[in-house]
Amino acid sequence: MTLTLATLTILLAPGVVIIAICLLVRQQLATLRNRLSTPLDWTPQFSVDRYGPMLRLLSNDDFRFLRAQPGATPALVKRLRHQRYQVFRGYLTGLQCDFHLACEALMRLAVQSQSDRRDLIRALIVSQVKFSIGIFRVRCRLVLYRWNVGQEPVARLVRLFEGLQLELLAMAPAPGISRA
Repeated sequence: MTLTLATLTILLAPGVVIIAICLLVRQQLATLRNRLSTPLDWTPQFSVDRYGPMLRLLSNDDFRFLRAQPGATPALVKRLRHQRYQVFRGYLTGLQCDFHLACEALMRLAVQSQSDRRDLIRALIVSQVKFSIGIFRVRCRLVLYRWNVGQEPVARLVRLFEGLQLELLAMAPAPGISRA
């Protein structure tokens, strides 16, 4: 009797897990279909220009200038470095948010497009992977920056976002045109 109960439990447990996973996947797919079937009320609000200050925010030129000024103390330089670090992190978070919103809008446009856009979806996935790797690298180097060990050029991330924005602007419907 115990052997039969143990065998039954061993056989049923994976089945229950598989059924639960299937239900979760179906729910996620239904949510995704619902999101993609809603009308796209996207207007081009993304601007790469707002991330321009990131390109020079961590530059050492300002710190060299500050050190050359009379009355500049190491504590003042350290405080400025910390403040710039915090501002840069804010910009980086905004860039990530805008990138993901632009990716979602572009994916919606590709899915709702009348023509086959597999090439665009593939390029979008590659851009997302590159962007994620870039964000990881920037965050690692940002930790080093706090200790004055180096700086990370974020131009690559901004260029990825700019490419995504240009693709999005090219695919976006003109204002006033509704998609049926």
